[in-house]
Amino acid sequence: MMKSGKKRVRRKSTYITVPNVFTALNIFCGFLAVVQIVNANYVNAAWLIFLATVFDALDGRIARATGQSNEFGLQMDSLGDVISAGLAPALLVHQIYLYRLHPPVGLILAFFPLLFAAFRLARYNVYTMQQGKSSDYLGLPAPSAAVTIAGFVILHNELQWEPMLSALVGIVPLISLLMASTIRYDGIPNFNLKEKGSNRVKLIVTLVGILAFLITPRYVLFPFMALYIIFGIVKAVVSILRQEPDADITIIAEERKDSYPTP
Repeated sequence: MMKSGKKRVRRKSTYITVPNVFTALNIFCGFLAVVQIVNANYVNAAWLIFLATVFDALDGRIARATGQSNEFGLQMDSLGDVISAGLAPALLVHQIYLYRLHPPVGLILAFFPLLFAAFRLARYNVYTMQQGKSSDYLGLPAPSAAVTIAGFVILHNELQWEPMLSALVGIVPLISLLMASTIRYDGIPNFNLKEKGSNRVKLIVTLVGILAFLITPRYVLFPFMALYIIFGIVKAVVSILRQEPDADITIIAEERKDSYPTP
């Protein structure tokens, strides 16, 4: 009896890991962002959404580096992203502009980031458990979509150009549908300059983006994310024109039982 009790304690303790602490910080930032939105502090909320995505990126890399990746961490990470990359951005775009649209148009558009983020994360979990983690992403990652919205709000606050907010009518459904698409987006490159080919190019672009962000973050975040989104679309279109295998662009692809594409 004593031995079985010790085993149960050991099994439960595996859930308390460093990566899961970062996941908890991701969730906490999402919660704080919602609180800031309720209090009409939209720029603060946007920065908290960005910070949540930083913690989201760190928990995965720490889990793989320390060999602590497991299904529990995968599920908890996705549940956290539903809050920080789904609920918080959806509420942000509703409160900052979309509520002005004739009901229920604004409400439905604001719901899109939450709905498609949940769809994207559920699909990601299924494919990851089937095939393992891939170096790229099937569909726009939910945190990338959230940072795009956050960067837009931050840039608008700097420019103080009110008509700019009307662009959310097009931006919100576009990035929402991209989350559910089969367009492939590049993942974070390996931070190793010795690697040649596409990884080196992606690493240089990423480092330049980080440097520009450190110099003028308010003006760089949204344009950088917009280029990332456009590059994925252009790459998919080029693949179709070249008639490369699996180069189709589908919104909410049907699940096939015989095979699962990588996430």
